[in-house]
Amino acid sequence: MEGLKPLPGTEDLLLRLFVSVGIGLLIGLEREYAKRVVEQQQQLFAGIRTYTLITLFGFLAAFVAAGSGAWILVAAFLGLLAMLLVAYRLTARRGDVGGTSEMSGILAFLLGALVFEGEVLLAVIVTVIVTGLLSLKLPLHRFVASLTMDEIRAIIQFVVISAVVLPFLPDTPFGPYAVWNLKDIWTMVVLVSGISLVGFLLGKLFGHRSGTLVTGVLGGLVSSTAVTVDMARRSKIGSLHAVTAAVTLMAASTIMFPRVLLEAWVLNAPLAQALAPPIAVATAIGLVAAYLTNRLPDGTTDTTQAMGNPLNFRLALQFALVYMAVRLLVAYAMDRHGAAGTYVAAVLSGTTDMDAITLSLARSSREGGLEVARNAVLLAGASNTLFKLGIALVLADRKVVRLVAIGLGAALVGGAITTLLMS
Repeated sequence: MEGLKPLPGTEDLLLRLFVSVGIGLLIGLEREYAKRVVEQQQQLFAGIRTYTLITLFGFLAAFVAAGSGAWILVAAFLGLLAMLLVAYRLTARRGDVGGTSEMSGILAFLLGALVFEGEVLLAVIVTVIVTGLLSLKLPLHRFVASLTMDEIRAIIQFVVISAVVLPFLPDTPFGPYAVWNLKDIWTMVVLVSGISLVGFLLGKLFGHRSGTLVTGVLGGLVSSTAVTVDMARRSKIGSLHAVTAAVTLMAASTIMFPRVLLEAWVLNAPLAQALAPPIAVATAIGLVAAYLTNRLPDGTTDTTQAMGNPLNFRLALQFALVYMAVRLLVAYAMDRHGAAGTYVAAVLSGTTDMDAITLSLARSSREGGLEVARNAVLLAGASNTLFKLGIALVLADRKVVRLVAIGLGAALVGGAITTLLMS
C-alpha cells in the first residue's frame, strides 16, 4: 500500500518484540511490588502480566498499523484509554484516587509502539525514567514535604533565569577586548546555578540519610567554600565532632575538582580531556582520604546544616559580575604578560571562585593555548584548596586542620605529579 512504512526483517522484528516484552515486565514488576509489598494492597489495577500485555498490545498495534494504516494504532490507543478510564472509576470507588498506575499503562502502550518503530534506545531511556520515578515515590514525597517556601522560590527563580531571561539577551560582544557577551555571561550563570541547585536538591533528597562522606560531596556541589566555613566553625565550638567535620570538609573540597571538569567539558571538550588525568588522580586521593578518615571513631554524623539554599537573584548577579571581572582579568593578563600573567590571574581568581576562572579559561582557549589553560585551571584549583585550608586553620579545631591538611595535601601532590608526568 502506497505511503506505508516498510516492515522490518524477521530477526530485527523479534529483537524489538523481546525488548518490548522486557519493558512491560520491568514496569509491571515495579508496579506489582509497590502495590503488593510496599502498600499491602490485595486488589491491583494491573501487575507484571498486565503491563507486559499492554506493551505487547502497543507493539502489535503499531505492527498492524504499519501495513494497514495509522487509524489502527489510534483505535487501539482509544480502546485502551477507555478501558483505563473504567478501571480508574472502579479503583476510585475503593478510595484509591491516584492515577499513577493508569498513566503507567498508557506509557507502556506507547513504549511498545515506539519499540516497533525502531526507537529502541529512546524507549529504554524513557522506561528507566518511568520506573525510577515510580520507585522513588516515598523519597520524593518526603523531599516535597521537607521543602520550605524559600527553597521553592529558588527553584522558580532558576526557571526564570534560565528559561525566561536567557532567550532575550543579545548575543554580541562588547567592552574591553570584546570579552563580554550578555548571553554568554548569563549562560554561565545558568550552568553554575544549575549544578549548585542539583547538588542542593540531591542533598535534600538523600543527604540526611546518606552519611557524612556523601553529605560532604553533595554539599560541595552547592558550595565547597560554604561547607568549609560551616564545618570549621562548628568543630571549633564543639557542636560537631572533629572527624565528621574533617570528612565533610575533605569530601566537599575534593568534589570541586570533578565539578570543574564538568564545567570545562561543557564548553571545551579538549580542555576537559587535558584536565582529566590530574583531576582524576586528585579526586581519587581526596575521596580515599575522606573515606579512611571516616572510619576513625566519631561521636556524631549530623551534617545537615552544611548546605544552604544555593540560588537567588542576588547570588546570580554576583556571579555574573565576578565572571565578567575574571574574563577581563584573564584577557588583560594574556595580552600584557602572556602565560605568566594568566597563571597569576588564575591563582588570584581561584582563591575565591573556581567556577568563574574555569569557565573563562575554557571559553578563551577554544582557539588555542590549551596547555596554558590547563595549567592555569590546575593552579586555580590548588589556590582554591589552599585557601580553604587557610579557612580551616583560622576557624577549625586543630584536629580538623591536621586531618584535612593530610588528605587535601596528598590530593594536591598527586595531581601535581600527574601534571608533571604529562608535561
